[in-house]
Parts: sequence; C-alpha cells; structure tokens
Amino acid sequence: MPQPTEPGPQLLSLLACPVDKGPLIHVPEEDLLYNPRLRRGYPIRDNLPYLRPLDALTLDDTRHQELLSRIGGRVSPSS
Repeated sequence: MPQPTEPGPQLLSLLACPVDKGPLIHVPEEDLLYNPRLRRGYPIRDNLPYLRPLDALTLDDTRHQELLSRIGGRVSPSS
C-alpha cells in the first residue's frame, strides 16, 4: 500500500476555516491547519484535514504565541 503524502499546496490553498471562512496556515511539523485570527487549530490525520468546528483545538495565549513565532510572516490579516 502506498504511503500517504502531505496535502499539497493546491489543496491547502483551497481550504478555509469553517467558522470565519478565512485562510488557514499549514503547520506541517504538527499536522495542523491553523487560524491565528480565531486561535483555532484543525488537525490533519492520515493526510486528511478535519475542518469541522467540533474537531478544532482552541489554543491558549502561550501556544498561540509559540505558533506565531514558528510561522513568522505567514499570518493573514483579519477578515
């Protein structure tokens, strides 16, 4: 059976947060799609993004700042 691959840039560019409809930032080392505007992370499991609001992780201030420092200038402006 072939190994699953990471979601490609084309797929990632089509995905949006189900709550605010804004862009998501891929954090590959954590298998996460992150919305810094709402501080919500959506997991990627078996290379499938789980974008239901019930699947979202709400990040606290410390975790949010850690991710912002890791992703640097890739933060999108608020909608």
